[in-house]
Amino acid sequence: MKTITLSVLTLFFTAIVSAQLNYNVIIFTEDNSKFTLFLNNIQQHEFPESNVLVTNLNAPLYRAKLVFESPDKETLETNLYMPEQSAEITYRVIEKKGKLKLRMFSAVPLPDVYVEVPNQRVIGTVVTEPVYTETVSTRVNTGGTMGGMNMDVNVGGTGVSVNVNVNDNLGYYEETTTVVSSGSQQNHYVMQGYGGPIGCPWPMEVSDFQDAKSTVASKSWDETRLSLAKQIVASNCLFADQVRDIVQLMEWEETKLDFAKFAYDYTYDIGNYFKVSQAFEWEASTEELNRYIANRR
Repeated sequence: MKTITLSVLTLFFTAIVSAQLNYNVIIFTEDNSKFTLFLNNIQQHEFPESNVLVTNLNAPLYRAKLVFESPDKETLETNLYMPEQSAEITYRVIEKKGKLKLRMFSAVPLPDVYVEVPNQRVIGTVVTEPVYTETVSTRVNTGGTMGGMNMDVNVGGTGVSVNVNVNDNLGYYEETTTVVSSGSQQNHYVMQGYGGPIGCPWPMEVSDFQDAKSTVASKSWDETRLSLAKQIVASNCLFADQVRDIVQLMEWEETKLDFAKFAYDYTYDIGNYFKVSQAFEWEASTEELNRYIANRR
């Protein structure tokens, strides 16, 4: 069981000045299969639809559940993390390795005028209680290959689940404790052994990051790799070593530095950002990045 979910592949946001963050969420199926959407266990519409727009959301995190009309399709559950700017985020339902997943399709600043979309179910202001999860995760580097194992222990009535994941490709295992609560309490991912400043609350899931990294690496030109990497990072949260790994995909030093500066605001453990400089070839790049960070603080 993986407890941290995040979306991948989005368009780069421009800053929007507003009194309160506001979001619209669009969810659609490419095969027109119909579903009923639940946010934080609250049903959002009466009849199944294949394209749903929910407006006026204002919480940073929602727990989404899609119950499909067809009995052949499994129920899809995931977390929806909202970006730092007011935006309209579009998700599509895809099938990957036999499992249904919700993937970000696009994200744009909220338009002043809404355009009607045929066959789209529009839901007005939705009052839902935000769901927050507090996670303590221990990442232990084994330095080698391990067999796969997944264990789930739920303590009835406490809202606490303990999960142990062993990944046989990445050479580490995770032991995670998650407490799910509701209300106005602000929580964030807790990285075992790290007590430094935090730049964003919820890092990408490992599998999603690997998908994103592979997508960036598949591009032939540095300019394309940079643009795509910025799109991914703009609505996600990375660890410092993940930023370094993407920087290493860039060919030119100027491109590496450009991305390293951009990704700083979307990094969880910014106190470890010195790791990013390991991807540079020139000391001058490290010095310029350090000056940039110093001016951001």
